[in-house]
Amino acid sequence: IKHSNKSIFLDRDGTLIKAIKKSKTKYRPPYSKKELKIYNDIKFLKFFSKNYFLIICTNQPDIKRGLQTKTFDNFINKKIKQILPIEEIFSCECLKTEKNCNCYKPKTTMILKAKKKYKINLKKSYVIGDTWRDISLGQNTGCKTILVDRGQNEIIMKKNKFKPDFIIKNLKNLKKIIN
Repeated sequence: IKHSNKSIFLDRDGTLIKAIKKSKTKYRPPYSKKELKIYNDIKFLKFFSKNYFLIICTNQPDIKRGLQTKTFDNFINKKIKQILPIEEIFSCECLKTEKNCNCYKPKTTMILKAKKKYKINLKKSYVIGDTWRDISLGQNTGCKTILVDRGQNEIIMKKNKFKPDFIIKNLKNLKKIIN
């Protein structure tokens, strides 16, 4: 049992696994085992699992669009959990255009559910992701924000005025930021 009230909230696609390029600024999750590439540096997150809950918050609208199966989505999550002690995965399968959705990042429902369930102090927590949606989610919930620049998001970040607290190229750089 963890005696922590802190969390590292992780985006999945583009942060823990390689996102597949659709267009100049659009990425999608992998749809097949052949496309699935888990980044090697995610193992460095294990180091923090003694003091932080590792929780994934991910938008997965492609399931509702019929482009990805729930089975394959679960397969990806299982693979990640074989490497990392993930406490829980919060997933929004809504389309960002849905009026009644309050979980699609940067909306805050996923983090607020985790906060309530695990009694998390958001001021002592981090959101790590690769897009403005992740940074905005962290800012909207009072967490510190870390942008993982995997070389695919300069366009996405510049277009929006979201300034992360930290920018890193690799998750092994987290030890310089998170104590």
